[in-house]
Amino acid sequence: MVTPNVFCVIPVHNRIAITRQCIEYLAKQDYPAIQIIVVDDGSTDGTGEYLTQCELPNLTVLKGDGNLWWGGAMHMGIKLVADLAQDTDYLLMLNDDVRIETNFTSSLVNASAALGGAVVGAQQRDEATREPIGYGYRIDFWGMRFIPLDSNDDTMVDALPGRGVLFPYRAVASVGNLNKNLFPHYLADLEYTSRVREKGWQLVVSKNVAIFTSQESSDKVFSENGWFIRYLSWKSKDCIIVKFLFFSLRGPWPLRILALPRFILVNCLSLLKYA
Repeated sequence: MVTPNVFCVIPVHNRIAITRQCIEYLAKQDYPAIQIIVVDDGSTDGTGEYLTQCELPNLTVLKGDGNLWWGGAMHMGIKLVADLAQDTDYLLMLNDDVRIETNFTSSLVNASAALGGAVVGAQQRDEATREPIGYGYRIDFWGMRFIPLDSNDDTMVDALPGRGVLFPYRAVASVGNLNKNLFPHYLADLEYTSRVREKGWQLVVSKNVAIFTSQESSDKVFSENGWFIRYLSWKSKDCIIVKFLFFSLRGPWPLRILALPRFILVNCLSLLKYA
């Protein structure tokens, strides 16, 4: 029996030490058929040179010009996977700023197979305390909110973060690629996984697989540079334009059609609440 390939796509940019550590974790995986695709989006800190010198036979490096951001880099990687993958293979979305155990990939594949081909995310745990910090999201389409789940109740998962999630390639083929133009950075992963769920694929968080990461927000620079940058920058997690686009595209059709008046109402009520 042929072991399915797992195509692991990792966007990276200017954090060579973190990227090197991630590659080392992947090199030690006990899964025998993992293909690593690193998308280096114009790094200038030596990341490109390091990746060129890596001697891993299962490593492919794609180059960006610094303007791909997360969504564009992941889109580029998935486009390559589409040319290589068979229906029985898998796509693994992974960020480089995580620590994973040697059985990470094999455990995700086993969990997906045991559930008949589900999309499986890993629990997120704090690197220092090992306490759980994330299980995916429930989406309140009426209230236009993303509600972080504080337990791994797989019946409630509407979307999964892309920092450690495994897709049967059939799911990827059924929905296509990320929407890199409307979601170049934040919400690209939640839009994609919620789109996969709308196509009928089950989203779960495995009780037996974890990634370890820091709770420190990479969006701090945006929150500290005034409301204009925080709420209108396409790279900010609080960007109201990206949030509006999400709820215009995802959820029940009647709510999508009324997205603009609902968005205005929800945000006006939010402002009044904190006035």
